[in-house]
Amino acid sequence: MNVEAAPGADGQPLLFDAAAFGSPQQGFERLCELIVDICDATMLGEAENFRFVATTLHLGSALLLESRSSALRYNRTPEHIARGLDHFQLVMYLGGGAEFIVGERTFLQRAGDVSLINMSKPHLTREIPGDDGVVQVLSFMLPRPLLAPLFAAIENIPTIVVARRETAFGVLIGEHMLALRRYATQLTQMERQAAAQSLTQLAAGGMEWHADSADVLPRLSQEALRTRIKRHIEENLGADTLDVANLCRRFALSRASLYRLFAPQSPASYIQQRRLHRAFAILVSPAFRPWRIIDVAIECQFSSDATFIRAFRREFGITPGEARERSLRSANAPPDNHPAEPRPDAESARWVAQLTGAMPQHSALRTERRR
Repeated sequence: MNVEAAPGADGQPLLFDAAAFGSPQQGFERLCELIVDICDATMLGEAENFRFVATTLHLGSALLLESRSSALRYNRTPEHIARGLDHFQLVMYLGGGAEFIVGERTFLQRAGDVSLINMSKPHLTREIPGDDGVVQVLSFMLPRPLLAPLFAAIENIPTIVVARRETAFGVLIGEHMLALRRYATQLTQMERQAAAQSLTQLAAGGMEWHADSADVLPRLSQEALRTRIKRHIEENLGADTLDVANLCRRFALSRASLYRLFAPQSPASYIQQRRLHRAFAILVSPAFRPWRIIDVAIECQFSSDATFIRAFRREFGITPGEARERSLRSANAPPDNHPAEPRPDAESARWVAQLTGAMPQHSALRTERRR
C-alpha cells in the first residue's frame, strides 16, 4: 500500500512498486518503512522472488487500495494500535486469500469473500497465494467516524467479520466494491466521498455482528451508556478527577452497575489502559520531545515515573524510554536515497493534540503547573 504521499490535484491513483528500489530485498524494506505505523510485515517466500505493486486513491476521507504481491504476513500489535491510526478495513481478495488469526481463533478468507476488519484490535494476517503465486487484494480504509454513527457501541464490533461469496450479501457488497474501484477515477471528489459513505452504510447494514431480535434491545441500551461513559473518559484522560467515584456520580450509577458495564475489565483498569495509550502517542510524537518521562507520567496521572514505567512495560512490553528511542531512531535513519520528509512540529502538535487532548509545553513549565 502507498502511504507515502497525498494524491495530486488531478486525483489520480498513486503507484508504489517495490521493483523500483534496486533489489527485491530493498523493495521489501521500503514497504516495511511505509507501513511501520500500521503493522509489521514478514515475507512468506524467498526474498529474490518478492514483488509488491499497489495503487492508492483517496475517496474523500476513505482510501481505496489495490495490490498484487507475493504472500506476506502482517502483524498488528497493541504497539501499532497505540500509534493512533484508527480505522476499519473492508477487504476482498481477488486472487489468493488469507488466514486472520485473532487470539486462538483463525478465520479463513477465500477469493471472493468480503471481510470487515476492526483495526483497533490486534490480529495477525497470513496471506495465501493463488495458483499463480500472487495475492491480489482490493480494500477500502474506512475511518472510524464514518462507521461510528451506525452503531450503538462501535467498540464492540468483532475484530473480523466475513461475508461469504456464496451468500446474497457477499455477492452484493463484492460487486459494489468492484464497481467503485472501476469508476472511482471518473468521479468528482464530492462523488467519491458520497460513494465511500454509501459503501460504509452497506457494509454496516449487512455484516452480521449485531442481532436483530427484540431481546437484544436492553443490551443495546446498556452498550449505548457504556459508549457515552467511554467517550467521557477519552475526553478527560488528563484530569485528576477522573475516577470510579466521579463516573458513578456523573452517570447516576451505583459502583456495582458501573463495574458490570465494564466487565470483565474494571473501570479503573480501563482508564489506566487508555492513559497508557495516550502516553505512548505523546512519547513517539516529535512535538513532545522536550518532555521528560516524568512529565509524561504526570500528564497521564501517574503518581511517579517508576509506577508509570512498570505499567507501561506491562501494557506494551517495552519501557517509555525504549518507545521514544525507537521513534527517534526511525526518524533519524532514513533509507539511502530516500530522505525522510520533514514533519513540522506544528503539524505533529495538532495531530497529537487531536489524538490525546494534550498540548505541548516546555517540560519545566509542565512540571511547575502540576505542582
